[in-house]
Amino acid sequence: MMDPDGRLISEHQLRKAVFLGGVAPDIRKEVWSFLFGLYPCSSTARERTAILLDNIVRYHEMKARWKTLLVLNSAPNSTALDQGLCARYQVAEVDRPQQGEESSCQSTYSHSERINFSSLGHPDLEVEYSSADMAQKLDFMRLQAQVQVNRQKIDVVKLRSNIRVVDKDVPRTDRDQAFFSGSGNPHLTELREILITFSAYHDKLGYAQGMNDILSRFLYVLRSEVEAYWCFKNYMETIWNDFMEEGMTYKIDLVRMLLQEMDPALLAHLETLDLGNLFFCHRWLLLGFKREFNYNDSLRCFEILSSHHIELTSLEAERAVMREERREFENTGGDVRTTGLTTQKEYTFEVFMCATVLTECREEFFNCLDCGQVFTLINELKFDLDTLLTKSERLFFVYCKKTVGESFQLVDSKCNADKSSGFFSFLFR
Repeated sequence: MMDPDGRLISEHQLRKAVFLGGVAPDIRKEVWSFLFGLYPCSSTARERTAILLDNIVRYHEMKARWKTLLVLNSAPNSTALDQGLCARYQVAEVDRPQQGEESSCQSTYSHSERINFSSLGHPDLEVEYSSADMAQKLDFMRLQAQVQVNRQKIDVVKLRSNIRVVDKDVPRTDRDQAFFSGSGNPHLTELREILITFSAYHDKLGYAQGMNDILSRFLYVLRSEVEAYWCFKNYMETIWNDFMEEGMTYKIDLVRMLLQEMDPALLAHLETLDLGNLFFCHRWLLLGFKREFNYNDSLRCFEILSSHHIELTSLEAERAVMREERREFENTGGDVRTTGLTTQKEYTFEVFMCATVLTECREEFFNCLDCGQVFTLINELKFDLDTLLTKSERLFFVYCKKTVGESFQLVDSKCNADKSSGFFSFLFR
């Protein structure tokens, strides 16, 4: 899929290939770099090297700044926990600023340490930038990065609050995986550093539970703190609204709307159990069914969902609708009829997966007599990933067909009514 200069020839073909079966583990890191926006698909191999270096420098300066600000803003009357947080990030020979001196201290924060490429997951660059010329180039890049980083405000009080929650969640993240197991695991430290850095520079969202589960996948696959940060950042900036109450409520409403169209009887039954809001789908949507599969299948599910190959805004959806319209055109002897109905463009593929899970288990749900039995059923659900994906894809195309078919059916009804009134008309091609 690459040209001689290392450019990706077709992003569409890449996303289609990912959707049709996932990515082989030995090339997953490279594919995710494109899939999650670490590198533009049009970039050459040489350009990607430059982008990587820039990302390393910027991430290093971002971390250095929030760590230093924790020290600079530690008040004498702070709590023991706050003092502990600051002590962890003491940097050499940084004096506490007097009132009005914060900006001058911020401008020198990063000179207290050099970039440790090895600790950031790129030991190969350690030797390359050890020469005097390359070190000078690196210093200039760091200066530019400092200017960019200093433009962003950090709410230290909110940051401390986020750190407390991060420190509760990180030790519980994927501990059953060898990559994150054991005491003093360095990958948990990397996970923590990334989450705090993200929360420091994304004040509106901060840190929310569930982010650790999303980030752990990036760190596991990319094996680089820097690359994991930037891919995680790009991903969060596309789904951040799902971490807001109104955003997740709306996403669940989409599942409810689709279930109402595909299986209204099941939705009515869930409503009798006071579960018609479908809030129990929250975990599926937020984590991409991470808990419903083994770890390797959960990675595959995540990349397939993130391929966005089959969405109702995609080329595949347009083709499916056009096929149904063509069939209708042929079956009606060549009549072309416009409709006022369109597909619900915001039904993403995970919405179809949720609806598939519910409809596939409809008999079990109908056997549940109260919400407690429903939650027991949900917590025990286990699926074969390939089967679930195949059925979800089938539901997607059934929806496209249903939308077109019902549109024509409604137009037929309207035309018959207009005909009896004597003022109907058809459009002919």
